[in-house]
Amino acid sequence: MKNTDVLSRITALLNIKVKLEQQTLDNGTVVESDSFAVGDPIFAINGEIKEPLEVGEYVLENGSKIYVTEIGIIGEVEALKEEEVIEEELATEKVEETVEEVVVEELAEVPPTIEEVIALVMEAVQPKIDELQAKLDALSGMQTEMKATLSSVSATKPTTHKPTEKVSLGKQNTGLNISGTESRIMAMLSK
Repeated sequence: MKNTDVLSRITALLNIKVKLEQQTLDNGTVVESDSFAVGDPIFAINGEIKEPLEVGEYVLENGSKIYVTEIGIIGEVEALKEEEVIEEELATEKVEETVEEVVVEELAEVPPTIEEVIALVMEAVQPKIDELQAKLDALSGMQTEMKATLSSVSATKPTTHKPTEKVSLGKQNTGLNISGTESRIMAMLSK
């Protein structure tokens, strides 16, 4: 065989894309294997990182068990028994039937038109609207009384502040701790 033939076969083998099967464990971890058969390598996927599974027993979401006897190698696969599968399917069907019945009952209770919905809402809100209207009327009456009372009171002259004696700030702060500059500024301000 020529070197070019060997190289072309190697490149052909390298270009083959292997599609690995993925399943989820009951704890939510995604695992990947060729076909989940005995002897296949199995990896836990954590984002971009693939780590071989440790030795132990793992339960898939469908209830099947995988036993890893060597790190990263499936040692045994235990599928669900047919009875368990049938029981799970029956339980699922019962849940679906009860959900359908509940939905049908709820739909039967729903008013068919928007007008009926609005009427029901208005019936529920009307007592509150009446209560607020009564409070508004009472406040309006109080406002009218207040206006009448205030219009009957005679207006008086506004009060203004008139100090009895005018004190010059410059003369007032002539203590020992005031500097000459400060006293001049105070004198200017008091003028």
